[in-house]
Amino acid sequence: MTLREAPMACGSGVVMSAFFWSVAIVYMTHIGRVSGDCWLIEGEKGFVWLAICSQNQPPYEAIPQHINSTIVDLRLNENKIKSIQYSALSRFANLTYLNMTKNDISYIEDGAFSAQFNLQVLQMGFNKLRNLTEGILRGLGKLQYLYLQANLIETVTSNAFLECLNIENIDLSMNRIQQLDGSTFTTLNKLTTCELYTNPFNCSCELLGFVKWLSVFPNRTNERMVCDSPPGVSGYSLLSQNPNKPAYRNALHMLTTVCTEDYSTTFFAVPTESTTPPPDSTLCGLEDCPSGTEPEDITISTTYTDVEVIPVMKLNQVSNTGATITVQIPPLQEDVHSGSVQQQLFHRYSNPERYKGGH
Repeated sequence: MTLREAPMACGSGVVMSAFFWSVAIVYMTHIGRVSGDCWLIEGEKGFVWLAICSQNQPPYEAIPQHINSTIVDLRLNENKIKSIQYSALSRFANLTYLNMTKNDISYIEDGAFSAQFNLQVLQMGFNKLRNLTEGILRGLGKLQYLYLQANLIETVTSNAFLECLNIENIDLSMNRIQQLDGSTFTTLNKLTTCELYTNPFNCSCELLGFVKWLSVFPNRTNERMVCDSPPGVSGYSLLSQNPNKPAYRNALHMLTTVCTEDYSTTFFAVPTESTTPPPDSTLCGLEDCPSGTEPEDITISTTYTDVEVIPVMKLNQVSNTGATITVQIPPLQEDVHSGSVQQQLFHRYSNPERYKGGH
């Protein structure tokens, strides 16, 4: 090679090297994604470690099925997924991390996660779930972190965490929880964090068991955990001192003082309107129903009880052993449910003990 040819060869080498890396990058980019804009990180022999399907355009409305079943970390946050079915997740037995934050999930089939026995982190905050039951968390024996903040959850059943004995962190903040059973978290010996702030707690006697548990929980958060109802205690902190009410420093002190062992006290029976707006009560479809609850037919019956029918009674004869009374019942109006009125009359006049004493 002459000195004249050397620069040309060097330039050709640079061009070939650049071309090689360009092809390599294009090739790597091609294998680094799948149809539907899910980006993958793969291991050996096609093993998929991570699939990022976040903010897809157009958004996913169901869990995509084209993802390799070996996936370990699946991220489907910020889509439009409405429901979770067992059939959609059963393929992903290796999942240890599942992120479905900021979707439209309102229904979860009972046992939907029962095939994810390796799942350790489940993120479903900012969805539309309305309850949390044992069926929803069934099979999640290795679950350690559960994030359900900012849903519409009103009910957490006492056995919801029956199979989640390894759970360490629960976030149920910013929901619509009014009552919690005292036994809900007692079996979770590894629990270190339980976020429940910004819930409209109804500080009736039924809440006493939970408040007692919370008072001895070592890593509790007192801020923004206040009573929303009844009116007389609205604004009371569950555990922190209330300087404006020295006699009732907090809900724990108040409930311990007022409530009986059977948790029945008329003081707390006052119906109130929560500051948190209630969820839509209209009939829902399969994908819009509260989590863990299939839609059911609703039968609405109307009973007319606003009509007062007063019979005319006349005392005809009185003796030492009895009396004769004539009762004249007015005719029923056409728009009145006769069975309802007759039932009222039966209960009102069938008990002779009520008329003793000359009445």
